[in-house]
Amino acid sequence: MTTAADAGARGLQVVAVMGATATGKTALAVELARRLGGELVNADSRQAIAELSVGTCKPTERELRGVACHGLDWAHLGAPFTVADFCAQATPCVEQILGRGQLAIVVGGSGLYVRSLLRGFDFGVVGPPPLAPPRGGRGGGSLARDLADLDRLRSGPVPGLDRRNPRRVRRALELARAGAVAGLRDPGWRVSELACGLGPGPLRARIEARAERLLGPPLMAEVLSLRAEGRRAEELSGAAIGYAEALDWIEGRCSRAEALRRLVQRTWQYARAQLTWLRREPGLVWLDAGGSYQELLGRALQSLDQQAAAVAP
Repeated sequence: MTTAADAGARGLQVVAVMGATATGKTALAVELARRLGGELVNADSRQAIAELSVGTCKPTERELRGVACHGLDWAHLGAPFTVADFCAQATPCVEQILGRGQLAIVVGGSGLYVRSLLRGFDFGVVGPPPLAPPRGGRGGGSLARDLADLDRLRSGPVPGLDRRNPRRVRRALELARAGAVAGLRDPGWRVSELACGLGPGPLRARIEARAERLLGPPLMAEVLSLRAEGRRAEELSGAAIGYAEALDWIEGRCSRAEALRRLVQRTWQYARAQLTWLRREPGLVWLDAGGSYQELLGRALQSLDQQAAAVAP
């Protein structure tokens, strides 16, 4: 049966489902796609790596339940994949989904990816070459010099740039020196942005439960397989949270209990960083993810119905 929310969501073209890790955003996005006729676009920088699955909690075919999910293999382990690369592939992907008469549901925890895609950051047609590697590390003084150079070239600060992140500052400086500084280019989509929210206690408990499940035979098998293929330990350790901990346990540098403790702590820190980012984003509709799954789904459908009615011609 078609509900009011089903019909109302047709006034929207793109729905973003965001939230910290372990808040249930992927399951919610899948059910929305099933209810409303949609396809998913992955916006998780780690899940985009084709060679990684278990440690990145990439959704399985069973979890997707027949829903198409794009962007799970756009990047490769050890190869650069920037937000500009993501937008270059995600933008036409969304347009193709809309062309099929489907709702495009962007789901993931990489806030910069979602922001850049939905608000149309233009990174230039041809990306600039990377700067030469810095000498002597990336201390605070070096970051300060990069920021000073960037502001001088831009004649002011770059909107939305995380100025405490050396990697992002450096990329913005590369773009500025090449004359291809990111700017706003509205894609013109009718968009709704939802965020799954949990209090600190419930979120920490979910992270602990997921870490306990994650640090087991499937992840061990994935790590050992990648090592057998010739992947370096350093490459795996830097790929995503969980791989360094798994390697340390496998290779006898720590106990499973210690690996689990580190995994929980690093995931918790990451989740807090995600929340800090999301709380700064305007226009997000926060959904309480602390109750039952059906309650979360009901809130999401109600919100989409209301927003669609507001934008309907």
